[in-house]
Amino acid sequence: MSPRPRPPVRPSAKPAAQPSAQPGGPGLRAAGELREVTPEMRARSLRTFVAVLVVFFALVGGVVATLAWQGRGVRDYAARVADAVLAGKPSPNVGFTQACVDAVPGPLPAQAQSCEVRVEDGAARVTVGVQGGRSYVIGRRP
Repeated sequence: MSPRPRPPVRPSAKPAAQPSAQPGGPGLRAAGELREVTPEMRARSLRTFVAVLVVFFALVGGVVATLAWQGRGVRDYAARVADAVLAGKPSPNVGFTQACVDAVPGPLPAQAQSCEVRVEDGAARVTVGVQGGRSYVIGRRP
């Protein structure tokens, strides 16, 4: 079947009605006039902005404090291990590596994943690995 030809469009005698939208967009009044920002609106916007900044910095501070608190427990444990190894008075002529649980019996701190003690030249160096690939290294000399 062949397409049917359409009749030509005739211009109508009545003009088309314009939509009743405000000229210039929603933020403008008639004739391009801007709306007035009152001092109350400005104060409310400033309070909101300052509140967002305060909350952001409080959250960052909380994360930093949590990481520092967790790291302190691991560093204290590493210091105890180093002191225990040095209490045995290792020879400065012999170097060795051992697990932390051999020097200080008991479990590792909750944040620690691995721990080893390396003794070289009479000095102890404790390396504690924690989550996220971070490591704490504590060195002690006799």
